[in-house]
Amino acid sequence: MKSVLKIVDIQSYSILLEFKNGENCSVPFGKKLEKWSQQIDSKFKTLLNPDYFKTVQYNPELETIEWENGIYFCPNNLNTWSQPENNE
Repeated sequence: MKSVLKIVDIQSYSILLEFKNGENCSVPFGKKLEKWSQQIDSKFKTLLNPDYFKTVQYNPELETIEWENGIYFCPNNLNTWSQPENNE
């Protein structure tokens, strides 16, 4: 299982993560959030607010990222959705 080590940077609906294997990967959330927010009672709607999106925190116990409203993602999913960063 992949594990997140830390949040490196937060952009507009994209989070750059460092995984424990040393990879830095950017996870684009924009299109996913739009899709997941289509239901009336979706918690994901709050993440469409750019200011709230930036409140993401690293959870060392779960080794992933989360928001105060209870949304978090499995590190394996984050890795699957991610795009490797050029570390040059």
